[in-house]
Amino acid sequence: MELTITNKKENKILQRTEIQAKISFTGATPSNKQVQEEIAKKLNAGIDLVVTKQILTTFGNTQAEVKAYVYNTIDQMKKIEPKIKEKPKAK
Repeated sequence: MELTITNKKENKILQRTEIQAKISFTGATPSNKQVQEEIAKKLNAGIDLVVTKQILTTFGNTQAEVKAYVYNTIDQMKKIEPKIKEKPKAK
């Protein structure tokens, strides 16, 4: 998988960097975790500070567009990002 950052914007109010990138891949579309690892490597950030918002790919294409945020601190990320609800457990 190859990641190329196309747009990088520093948002000082929300203390994050907003990333738009293109990825080239073979096989299935990469998972959020794989994309987060690539972005963290490129920007020398911790993987726990990267939030993937979108991975858009068209059918049969081996390229995708990615929208992600890289926060400065975990505290700031917890304030802004919505909490993920846990699925109810089966009885």
